[in-house]
Amino acid sequence: MDAKDIPIVEFKNITKSFSGTKALNDVSFKIEKGKVHCLLGENGAGKSTLIKILSGVIRQDAGTVLFNGKPLESSDIWSARDIGIGTVYQENSLITHLSIAENVYLSRELKNKYGFIDYKKMENETEIIANELGVKLDSKLLVKDLSVAEQQIVEIVKIFSQKPQFVILDEPTSSLSDNEIKQLFNIINRMKEKGVTFVYISHRMEEIQEIGDDGSVLRDGKFITNIPSVKESKIDEIISYVVGRPLEQVFPHRTSKIYEEIALEVKNLNAAKNVKNICFSVKKGEVLGFSGLVGAGRTETAKTIFGEMKKTSGKVIKNGVELKINCPRDAINAGIGFLTENRKEEGLFLSKSVGWNIVSASLNKIKLKGFLNSGKETNIVNKFVDILKIKTKNIDNPVKFLSGGNQQKVVFAKWLCAGSDVYIFDEPTRGIDIGAKSEIYKLINSLVDEGNSVIIISSELPEVIGVSDRIAVFREGEIVKMLNKEDATQEKIMYYAMGGK
Repeated sequence: MDAKDIPIVEFKNITKSFSGTKALNDVSFKIEKGKVHCLLGENGAGKSTLIKILSGVIRQDAGTVLFNGKPLESSDIWSARDIGIGTVYQENSLITHLSIAENVYLSRELKNKYGFIDYKKMENETEIIANELGVKLDSKLLVKDLSVAEQQIVEIVKIFSQKPQFVILDEPTSSLSDNEIKQLFNIINRMKEKGVTFVYISHRMEEIQEIGDDGSVLRDGKFITNIPSVKESKIDEIISYVVGRPLEQVFPHRTSKIYEEIALEVKNLNAAKNVKNICFSVKKGEVLGFSGLVGAGRTETAKTIFGEMKKTSGKVIKNGVELKINCPRDAINAGIGFLTENRKEEGLFLSKSVGWNIVSASLNKIKLKGFLNSGKETNIVNKFVDILKIKTKNIDNPVKFLSGGNQQKVVFAKWLCAGSDVYIFDEPTRGIDIGAKSEIYKLINSLVDEGNSVIIISSELPEVIGVSDRIAVFREGEIVKMLNKEDATQEKIMYYAMGGK
């Protein structure tokens, strides 16, 4: 076989088990050189396990991985890196108090002739690599001063500083706006022209069809099928392979009425960070969407309402009564729940149990004479585990062992348990699979069916259009347009988000 016809990666009968459970079961498929290969599957399908084997994080129990036709012997991430394999994970691994250049060359710092770290050279080299990728950045900036999207770009620059021939991108756009996604796709296409092969993991079907060449589907740890051309495949067909059944409707239809009564009204709200004269209302039984580019002020507005950021002026009115919110506890006591964008850092206590996380915002409800009532706690937790169909071995299981979709359900349960009737959901389906997304949408529908109100912040335009009754479009800290569902299109939202009048 000619060298150019040898697959860059070939998995042969890969099997891997954890505590007796097979995460991968006899998986075999190939990845061709110079392509963007989409690895598809729900959370728990085995994608993460497979890329960890490929990138040297773990070893398979059985089977062989061939890289450029030769058995892959990498036993750690450094040896995988040395042969040209790079991985950009969904959760970034940057050291926030260091500069961009220091992060890019972390553990392989460039030295001058005297043996000291050559910061100037690292800064120059970092900016040269960024320019090659079509990105402009100031390599002296500290990572802590960058947005989530900018940090993602730094991760990519870091990988390409290692001159890889094979790059794994795990949910790379989960925190990016449409413009930033285009920038990422430009980088991918630019490097693909130079012969770099990509494995692209995403739950966003529109993205996969835009950037992908071919793909493979995993389900329950098993290889299901190859997709020779994702661009020419129908989304419904791909989804049916992924979930094992036809998904008739990604966004479940809602028939419940919207009440005339206003649940939450915000008047002339201002905060020091990107919240400028915000005015809106949301009715009982209504889903209000917040849309706009990353950094437009959507999350900052939510955090100001919730008391996480201090307002400088304005009013937050709930059920006709002005609230005095100085901290999140005030908002919780007023019946406002906030599902944060980063569930792992801000929404969950990962080392704590499923049960503890569910009751963490409402401990006062399960106290008896000042002490926690364990029997009452168990009953409450089991109730919400059953209602939300949270998949866990038991309620004492640490929440870090749950899938992304089930972790998100635990956060939902926390606010249901707290007795909220106004919910703010910031990127509620970030990083979870198609099947779990549909379940989250059903949960949102059930909340408003019961007369609750929901504000949903989403960077996925099909999502914000699919679940919202109205959409507030943000730009530079202001609401620049309010669109009704029947008038909302992706084109209109982007027009106003990017400065259209």
